[in-house]
Amino acid sequence: MNKKMLIGSLALSLGLVSAGSGALAASPAVGIEGVRTVAVSAPGKEGPATINNLTEKSIIPLMVHAKAIYAYASRGGSEFNPELFNYNTVEYRYLSSDLGSKQQLMNYIKRAYTHNAAAFYLQTQFLEYNGRMAQPNVDLGNTLDYSRATARMVSKTAQTAVFELSVPPAGTTGVNENVVVKLKKVSGYWRIDVSPATVF
Repeated sequence: MNKKMLIGSLALSLGLVSAGSGALAASPAVGIEGVRTVAVSAPGKEGPATINNLTEKSIIPLMVHAKAIYAYASRGGSEFNPELFNYNTVEYRYLSSDLGSKQQLMNYIKRAYTHNAAAFYLQTQFLEYNGRMAQPNVDLGNTLDYSRATARMVSKTAQTAVFELSVPPAGTTGVNENVVVKLKKVSGYWRIDVSPATVF
């Protein structure tokens, strides 16, 4: 196997690209301690990103998918030793090259969120500096386990929905947290219509 093919196979297995395009895969790679593989699929057909029948059961994999996207973006992408700089007395880190431009980051977030939710997230949580995307060098997010959540439909129309989720903490102890999620149908598929920073 030649070197180029080996690198391409490695990128696919790490979830850095999806088959058939240079776009980011729906489920990004986790940290060095574990590698998460993704199914090889046509662009735009990545599991939870293609839910068109939203129910109290199908919203759970969509939320898990959305949290994975948020987690990857909020840690700055794939860089484990990010490039740091100071701006207005705040330490920032540049995002990895796969999320390095505003358009790349926007396209990635829109795999689970509406355009408006993604735009608000970028505007409030990131900085475009010297043509590159950056974020404050802090850890974000909660430790809730959305894979074990239960959902209750509050309202639903053909194009919008509201669900209330009861989400347990990661681990075995703790009290469930109630999370209200608004969703909207975009090009036939359901997307979360609130900023990732608001939900997670």
